[in-house]
Parts: sequence; structure tokens; C-alpha cells
Amino acid sequence: MIHIYAIAEGLDGLPEVEGIQGAPPERFRCNGFDLVVSEQGAEVEPTEQAVLAHARVVEALLPLAEALLPARFGVAYEDEAALEEAVQERAAKLSESLARVRGHVELGVRIIGEERPESEPPATGRAYLEARAAETRLGSELHESLAAHADAATRAQPPDGRVVLASAYLVDPNTIPSFLGAVEKLKEQHPRLTFAVTGPWPPYSFAGVDAQ
Repeated sequence: MIHIYAIAEGLDGLPEVEGIQGAPPERFRCNGFDLVVSEQGAEVEPTEQAVLAHARVVEALLPLAEALLPARFGVAYEDEAALEEAVQERAAKLSESLARVRGHVELGVRIIGEERPESEPPATGRAYLEARAAETRLGSELHESLAAHADAATRAQPPDGRVVLASAYLVDPNTIPSFLGAVEKLKEQHPRLTFAVTGPWPPYSFAGVDAQ
């Protein structure tokens, strides 16, 4: 099995890190793309160790590539012929995706609402729905505000609970200070909310390398 870590453009060497099960990452050229892969004896189980090894390779590739499309964990093919066929079928889409993420990284933002005191009685069904609607509107406003400082943005549907916003933003590394400044401004405007920013990461949320 050939396990894929990422598809790259302008790749300047391979990272000196071990891949899944200690297999070294290798470069596989196909249809003008650089695929970073490793050969595995069988389908890789999604153990914590394997998932971390996959992420470690992808993150080490980020500074070595002009554009990087991280692959979802578990994307694998039986042999080189199957891999080449899949890449050729998606060549146009891969080129578009590489152009979108070229020179960019991903920042993640998670915003948590105020904790409800345990002594507070449960809300009625109507009050609960109105509160959730207000949180949804607030999440949309916060997302739009941050998206204005990014070249692309995506928002996950937050689960029930205190999560107001869970989102990712594609940014030029040079604009990270400006983006963080926008976050700080929102913090001042909403002191009862808790903000967490993660990254910069490879652009996982904007890659789309998940077809098998």
C-alpha cells in the first residue's frame, strides 16, 4: 500500500522525520506533482501513533514547499499504477487547490461562550432555542469579521454547548499579525467569550485531498 502524506509544489527536499511505522517519506513524481508518500505492508490502522506520525510529516513539509495540500489520514493506494490513475483524474482540481493554498497557512479559531452557573435553573424550550439562535448569529458575525482578514475561511457547525465558533482561515504568513490583532479587538468587544487561536498549520481545511 502507498500511503499519501501530501501533494506539493516547489518541494525543496524531504523532511528528516520518520513516517508511519518508521518508514521514511519518499517523493513520487506524477503528472507534474510531487507526492510525498511511504510504502506500507498493509492498510494503516488509525492508531494515535500512526495519526501523529502522519501529522508530523505534513507539518515538516510546510516550510519545504511553495504550496502544500495535506492528505487526509488514510488516503492510500494499492500500487503506483492506481495512484497515478487517481492523480491524473484529479489533476485539474489539484492544480486549482495548489494555486489557492500557495504561500498560505491555516489558522484555527475556537470561541467559547460564557459558562452557565450550576445554580441557574434550566431554561424553557423556547428560551433555549432563542439563546441558541442568538449564539448562532453572534458566531456568524464573529466569523465574518475574521474572514475579512483572510483569503479564505471555513466554519464548522459547532456542537451543542458553549461553542460559539469553530473555524479555520487561510492566511498569508505576513498577515498573521494583522489577523491576531483582529482577534484581540474582538476579545475586547466580547470580554465574556473565550478565544483560542491555533497554528499556523498546513492548510488542512482547504486541501481537499481525500478521494480514493
